[in-house]
Amino acid sequence: MRNINYTSGLLSFKLNVLSYSEAVIFKCMYWYLGEFNVSIIHENDYHLVSLSLKNKEEFDEEELIVRIKNDLIDFKLREIVNTETSNLRELITAKAFANYDFDIFEKNDKSISDPVGFDPNEIKHE
Repeated sequence: MRNINYTSGLLSFKLNVLSYSEAVIFKCMYWYLGEFNVSIIHENDYHLVSLSLKNKEEFDEEELIVRIKNDLIDFKLREIVNTETSNLRELITAKAFANYDFDIFEKNDKSISDPVGFDPNEIKHE
């Protein structure tokens, strides 16, 4: 977080695109939309982020800066974990579907049954 500036109820700062992806910044700033007007502008190697309160009152900029820094770390860590575990999630999904016995329909002559006694073959078409 660089070039932190607070004037007249407007907090602005720059985030390096190499440190924070656009997805991380947008996910983080989404949680501030209830209280703040948020602007994110891409400038060369930085994203310029600006926040101002919707109710036009003053706010504690130091507290907000700490909160934003913590949230950026949170969402950056989520992105790292998501990237590092993507193969594991794919393997778990593949394993879950690999254990399904597709021969059940062939063994049962492709008939469909229901434990409550519903027989789809008895449906009359008018």
